[in-house]
Amino acid sequence: MRRAIVLTAVVLVWTVQAGAQFVAPGGSIPVVANIPGEEDTFWRSDVNIFNLDTAATSVTLVLFPELTDDGPAFDLMVSDPIPVPGGGQVTLRNVVTGVFGLRNVKGGLSVLSNDFLPLVLGSRTYTDDPEGGTYGQNVEGVVLLNDTAWVAGVQHDGFSRTNVGVFLNIPPSPLTIVFSVTVKDGAGEVVGSGSLLFDQAGLQQKSLGTFGVSDPLLDGTVEFHCSDCADQSVPWFAYASVVDQATGDAVYRAAIGHQ
Repeated sequence: MRRAIVLTAVVLVWTVQAGAQFVAPGGSIPVVANIPGEEDTFWRSDVNIFNLDTAATSVTLVLFPELTDDGPAFDLMVSDPIPVPGGGQVTLRNVVTGVFGLRNVKGGLSVLSNDFLPLVLGSRTYTDDPEGGTYGQNVEGVVLLNDTAWVAGVQHDGFSRTNVGVFLNIPPSPLTIVFSVTVKDGAGEVVGSGSLLFDQAGLQQKSLGTFGVSDPLLDGTVEFHCSDCADQSVPWFAYASVVDQATGDAVYRAAIGHQ
């Protein structure tokens, strides 16, 4: 019952946020992780929650699973309320493990103020540098409310690889939602394509190689198209993560749609 109430509240958040992209009583981070990577890296995500109101609030986090070929990586999880002081900020270190107790997984995250107070969210996914410090990427939730969005500046070759993802935080209605993914080179020629099918809420992330892209792709773009999203007023998120093959450093690029 509590899960159903929280998911209903998340839908209400997006109804509010549709009129104001920036500040709302909640929001989403398309991907958070606690997962090993290549070159002996291990990626984890910190989440910042800033309460703009002078009154204290509490927030509920909903962690949606990565949807793999073998099914969901885990069951949808809902946190206990987490207090955030008025005008203050809470940082949740390694949120996937620290809040939900999961390891070696990734997923999408939604955050809701239980008092519907305005929040600002921040997130960083990073790994340790063997020579000291950390490196990683900021992850931003840019909500998409129409049917098409784009990412520019992707690269997939011996120097860099690119992963693309779509996060859907509302269960499809009635049955499935299909996202088509089209990859083009710098001349505008199609070099890869495919689709991502969602029969439940969650995150799907794939390498460009999954869509038939062969090396080298230097000045690429990615188009995400959802034929059902605009008609159903479904909010969604999409992104590309461009990873340096030598260092493992990554750049996050949120997909951008028409206003």
